[in-house]
Amino acid sequence: MMKRLIETLICAAVLITGIVVVSCEKDDKDSKHCTKSSSPYYCSSSKTCCGYRYNDGKGTCWETMEGCRSSGNACETCHIEDD
Repeated sequence: MMKRLIETLICAAVLITGIVVVSCEKDDKDSKHCTKSSSPYYCSSSKTCCGYRYNDGKGTCWETMEGCRSSGNACETCHIEDD
C-alpha cells in the first residue's frame, strides 16, 4: 500500500513539473520587437513601437520629453534595439 502511494506521489510530482515547464512564457530577448523603419523605438514598459523617442503609455509617441509630459501621463524613454 505504501509503495503504491509513493508511486502515485512521484507521478503527480512529475506531471505538475511538466505542466509548469510547458506553461512558462518564453521571453525572447534575442528577437527585435520593432522592425518597421517608421517606428524604430521600442518602449519596454508599454511594449510598443514608436516613431519618436518618448511614449506616454497611452499609445501616443512624442518627439520631446516636454511634449510627452504635457499629456499629463507618465512618460518613458524608448530605445532603438540592438541587432
